[in-house]
Amino acid sequence: MCGICGGFNVDALRMLAMMRHRGPDDKEVFKEGEASLGHNLLSIVGTGRQPLYGCGKGFAVVCNGEIYNYREVAGKLNGHAFQTTTDNEVIVHLIEDNYSGSLVEAVKRCLAHLDGDYAFAVYYQGSVVLARDPIGVKPLYIGRECFASERKPLWSIGREAAALKPGRVISLGGKLEEGVDFRSYRRKVKKPVEELCDALTTAVEKRTWDVKVGLLFSGGLDSSLLAKIVEELGREAVLYTVGLNGCRDFEYAEKASDVFDFELKCRVIKEEDLADYARKVVYAIEEYNPMKGGVGIPFYAACEAAKKDGLKVVIAGQGADELFAGYKRYLRFSGDRLEEELLKDIERIAEVNLQRDDAIAMANSLELRVPYMDREVVGIALGLPANYKIKAGRRKHILRLAARKKGLPDFIVERGKKAVQYS
Repeated sequence: MCGICGGFNVDALRMLAMMRHRGPDDKEVFKEGEASLGHNLLSIVGTGRQPLYGCGKGFAVVCNGEIYNYREVAGKLNGHAFQTTTDNEVIVHLIEDNYSGSLVEAVKRCLAHLDGDYAFAVYYQGSVVLARDPIGVKPLYIGRECFASERKPLWSIGREAAALKPGRVISLGGKLEEGVDFRSYRRKVKKPVEELCDALTTAVEKRTWDVKVGLLFSGGLDSSLLAKIVEELGREAVLYTVGLNGCRDFEYAEKASDVFDFELKCRVIKEEDLADYARKVVYAIEEYNPMKGGVGIPFYAACEAAKKDGLKVVIAGQGADELFAGYKRYLRFSGDRLEEELLKDIERIAEVNLQRDDAIAMANSLELRVPYMDREVVGIALGLPANYKIKAGRRKHILRLAARKKGLPDFIVERGKKAVQYS
């Protein structure tokens, strides 16, 4: 994971310096004519610096993200000499293989082969093309003939910063398009509970195979289900819970953590420290938004604790409420109307939640991975009828069935939703 930036007639090194927290392990700039690509490295998978180059054909790529199926993709690429062991390198070779005169079309064809969370830029023959993953897990902002993983570098040179929509491919300087229609991700589901359990297990497996992770843990349904799957897979994890002294979250988390063979770390925030955390959160998320700030404070403190422990990756339950109707306001809807509300929230989740959470994790030089936002899990959730999400006033009905199938006890399965900011 890292920070990327660049464009035409910009100082990429200066832009990288403003995002040092996104990649403290290394930095590098590619420059040709008026164009430049910059990369700050947070090394997790493989070795090798970016930008990444093709087989002597003039292609250069910088990527912020993880490509989970890179071994499978690399195995199908013939005649390509890989120069690194990083998962991101498959992107530049895929683009080379798919190029037939249009860089935009080559990138679009490349995306069809990728399973991952990413934002990247590719340079070729004077053009720069940008792309963002279909769900929008990783951020990318565009200004006039420039781009960056955060808005601060663009603001610093007097440019506006508009988010590239999830799943979009654009030539730098081109017109921004609307996002992907998430209806196209819907899957036909024959065995809902079994298929959901399998998809979640695969999603967690892809995101935990390479490193010990921190798990942002409330003791509730979403995080406990992730903890159960991590444990079943035999992976290493540390659980983190945050709150004010005496809040009930610690009680819930301690009781739930006894179910797992993981260490639980409870981080107490003092009231006198809240203003300082609020400042850190606002700087990280680049917004004066009370709701995002409230959610961001405990999230920031948990990431801070994980960084102090030497971890580089955290996983969290973002997306479970929007996919499976976890919020109380969803009880006002049923049937097709509920599905419309959930779809609307999923279409906005990158803007409302994911960009915030990525920014906070990266402010602490951590990569955030979100298994519920795996494309297969999203496809199953969107393919399920409303009565699998709310049944007899019971929110996240199918997720509770999945948790019970995984063997979680009733006090976790039946626990109601409590937003993290109330801690």
